[in-house]
Parts: sequence; structure tokens; C-alpha cells
Amino acid sequence: MTQLESLIHQQVAASVVTTVSRATDKIAEQMAQEILKDPAFRQEMQAAIREAFTTTVRSLRRSPRRKRGS
Repeated sequence: MTQLESLIHQQVAASVVTTVSRATDKIAEQMAQEILKDPAFRQEMQAAIREAFTTTVRSLRRSPRRKRGS
């Protein structure tokens, strides 16, 4: 295989990966929208997000401040 052919194959592979990734994201988003229609699941997810948010904010408030350039 020539260098040109190799470059073409690499770019085609990268393009296919990008396209499949976008399609996967769209399908996952559609699935998430469907499952979020369930009120029980939505409440459970909101509670989990609230807990993670609270933990993160508390951690940030306890962390020592870093000096710039460190």
C-alpha cells in the first residue's frame, strides 16, 4: 500500500468512527428522552444528580485554593 493509500484509509476510518459516534449519540439521546418520561425514573435521576452536585460543591469549597502557575 502506498503512503497516499494509507492516508486515505486512515481518513476514511476516522470519518466512519465520527459518523458512528454521532449516530450513537443521537440514539442514546432519544433513549434518554424516552426513559425520562417515566416520572419515577426522572425523580430518581434528579436525586442522584442533586447528590453528586452537592458532593462536588462541598469538595470544591474544602479544597485549598491553588496559586496561579502552580
